[in-house]
Amino acid sequence: MNRFLQNAIQLAKMAEGQTGVNPAVGSVVVKDGRIVGLGAHLKQGERHAEVQALDMAGDQAQGATIYVSLEPCTHFGSTPPCVNKIIEAGIKKVVYAMKDISLDSPGDDILQSAGIEVKYQYQAEAELMYKDFFNAKSENIPEVTLKVSVSLDGKQATDYGQSQWITNPGVKQDVFKHRARHDALLTGAGTVEADNPSLTVRLEGERQPVRVILDRSGRLNLEQKIFHDQQTPVWLYTENKEMLNKEHSDQVKIIQLEDCSIKNILHDLYHKGIGSLYVEAGPNVSSQFLQSECVQTLIIYYAPKVIGGSGKYQFYQTDSILSLDKIPQFEIANSEIIDQNIKVSLRKK
Repeated sequence: MNRFLQNAIQLAKMAEGQTGVNPAVGSVVVKDGRIVGLGAHLKQGERHAEVQALDMAGDQAQGATIYVSLEPCTHFGSTPPCVNKIIEAGIKKVVYAMKDISLDSPGDDILQSAGIEVKYQYQAEAELMYKDFFNAKSENIPEVTLKVSVSLDGKQATDYGQSQWITNPGVKQDVFKHRARHDALLTGAGTVEADNPSLTVRLEGERQPVRVILDRSGRLNLEQKIFHDQQTPVWLYTENKEMLNKEHSDQVKIIQLEDCSIKNILHDLYHKGIGSLYVEAGPNVSSQFLQSECVQTLIIYYAPKVIGGSGKYQFYQTDSILSLDKIPQFEIANSEIIDQNIKVSLRKK
């Protein structure tokens, strides 16, 4: 792979998880074999990667080549089209690693008609990076990662509900890192009642995702600590209209839907600018997400323990027995050992 295109992809990866419903993009401007500008799209609504790189390059962009992780955009959104900036800067050649299949874009034609050479240099690494973004945009839902911490026999707790702590402190630190890479973190009312969690990122300098709670029946009394710290907003989804009248701080937003199905919540989150969602909940909510078929990434942390019992807190439960051709299908993307706990990352097939 061309090293400058690789640089662009790495810049995009550095910004993954912080661009909302927009894709993370990296860009590098090169002239006479030397990098004269680079950029990454850092936040939804802010300058795109190509614009940042061209602004840094300044006059040196004239006659240069720009490398981009994703095909430059041609549409007006919160910012002007990147192809316009590329043409105005006097770029001679554009090389990109992945076509933006979420848009019916005539970008190549626009650039070529302006006398600019365009090369689509496909990179599997870029395709993998943008796969979830394309799926999410086509469905109008966030990219969803579901995380569970379980015993070797797949239980999140004993039959008495004891769950702290199945996994070790090393896993907690890894979970904090994942939380920080998502726009929002979702859990259920049962987890809030049982564990009274704060659901924050306890790592220096990292951003705090919006915390989302699913409480269909409106049973929470809003006295738990998650509703009283001011680190980040809390959005509570419910079907109970009476929840709207409960006293709560300005940090808490109660959202009432007629049907709090997983897909309805995901659509609402997406329209509120949530592009990536990290689900960290008990068996009930985790099972609902798996049955919704909206989970793109499943992360399982296995502790070297066997809990036994009836399986009341088995992390995946269904009311009926499913045939093998109807079950959620995943493939193992990566595995590692974290202080004697096994982390398995799976991707939806």
